[in-house]
Amino acid sequence: MKFYYYKFLLLFLSIVFLASCKKDEDVDVYRPPVASIRFSSVSDFIIDSKGKNITVKAQISSDNGLAQVALVYGPWNLNKVYTSFDNPSKFDLNEVVTIPANAALQIHSLKLEVTDTKGNKSTTEVKVGLEDLNYADLYLADVTLSSDLTKNLFGVPVMEKISSHTYKITYYAKEENVKLKFIPNSTSFSPVAIGSDPSNQAKLITDGTKSQPIVLSKKGYYEITVNTLLLTYNVKEVPATGAAFNQVALVGRGFYDYPNMNWQNTLPNIILLDKDSTNPFLFTKTVKLGIPAGQSYNTAQFILTTNNGWTDFWRFDNGTLPRKAVFNGGANADLPITATPQTYRFVFDSQTGIIQAIKQ
Repeated sequence: MKFYYYKFLLLFLSIVFLASCKKDEDVDVYRPPVASIRFSSVSDFIIDSKGKNITVKAQISSDNGLAQVALVYGPWNLNKVYTSFDNPSKFDLNEVVTIPANAALQIHSLKLEVTDTKGNKSTTEVKVGLEDLNYADLYLADVTLSSDLTKNLFGVPVMEKISSHTYKITYYAKEENVKLKFIPNSTSFSPVAIGSDPSNQAKLITDGTKSQPIVLSKKGYYEITVNTLLLTYNVKEVPATGAAFNQVALVGRGFYDYPNMNWQNTLPNIILLDKDSTNPFLFTKTVKLGIPAGQSYNTAQFILTTNNGWTDFWRFDNGTLPRKAVFNGGANADLPITATPQTYRFVFDSQTGIIQAIKQ
């Protein structure tokens, strides 16, 4: 938004734009004018589909009297001009604008230009962001660096899509003040990284350069729901209700320090994970993935079991691109390895099904 100031103009204008999920958007952008030649901020907003009607409302006033108010935007063939005013010192704009069906998915800047009776002009912009917000997948990022998004063999945790634009996940905060953002691209915080709006912590924004993390103040389990159309979210603490298993083990092949391991389901050729001292659902283990000495296969294949035969186990939602563990279902992990081992710290939560294998 650019603001131009002129010596003889006393113009008071403010716009606040809110978008909802209804097909036709009635947008109330009124804010009382300030006694200054400065403009108040114009809020950015996002619409997720084309062909909608939006109603732009603004209160405009000038001590010199209004000569013309124009709302224009060339790419949409928008050119609405007002030159007749019942009250020349004040005008309430209430303009219905149709977003064209062929509008580009980008930020559009509608120009609102006001001219007073002395020829002074002042211009501001109404920003309309068009974006497909009904993502196929939405991920929970509990790291802050883009480079950390790709360190995990299983990627960042994926949320369950429970309805259009609505995603949910149960997540365990291992410590206090864990910071979260939500991303549709599992490998990048740009351009979309959904977080809280700095000017309204109860709302979300999508701009990765402006959004602030959602903070989980306490250690424990949370149910988190995000709506990308309304840009709202809900976070609530929840108890752990699933079965707490005494043991969880990695079973399969491709673990560098276990050359004789080949899908046995008993010790010593399984890898027992270490149970967390405070959370009975959390298990960890640092292991090396690589082709063991004397072996010729080139993929690591494995699942998780409860070290109780094959009674209870976890496979994965996708064997070659696994993202989450699937209790008593799914596919075996089948990931490429080489003779040069890589060290990973496995972290598995049997309550949520979230599994990580973070490169060390």
